[in-house]
Amino acid sequence: MAFKINILLSLVLVFAVPLIVNVFIWNVGDAAGWSSQTPYDYTYWSMGISFLVGDDSLRFVYDSNTTNVLEVTSTNYMSCNTTSPLAAYNTGNDTIPITKEGYQYFISGNSVECNNGLKVGIWASNSSYVRFWRYDPAFGPDGYINVPDFD
Repeated sequence: MAFKINILLSLVLVFAVPLIVNVFIWNVGDAAGWSSQTPYDYTYWSMGISFLVGDDSLRFVYDSNTTNVLEVTSTNYMSCNTTSPLAAYNTGNDTIPITKEGYQYFISGNSVECNNGLKVGIWASNSSYVRFWRYDPAFGPDGYINVPDFD
């Protein structure tokens, strides 16, 4: 009888733990990173992801000598206004936790690069339904998540 209980407990743990621990760090721009040197559609990238509040983070990798990352309002996102950011990141390897439901906007601190497409908007959910049904994405060789290229 004890053997059956151990097997049952093991099965419960095997199936329950992946549902509980579903934390991802998303590489913004995948292998291209956060750069205007390589043409990349950051909007397309973000549309294919179900971001979750509290579980997910965005990882921006870039050359800190040429650009940075600013979190901005939707108005400043649309106009690439860099003068009044909500937050600024400058290390070249920034991991930003997703802490609120709804839209969050990030742009390059270089307005020319921003106007050329170096910006991304994400929508994050706090839905337990999305959390339960979300698939496990593929991890890249660096251990971070890369979104598949469907082209």
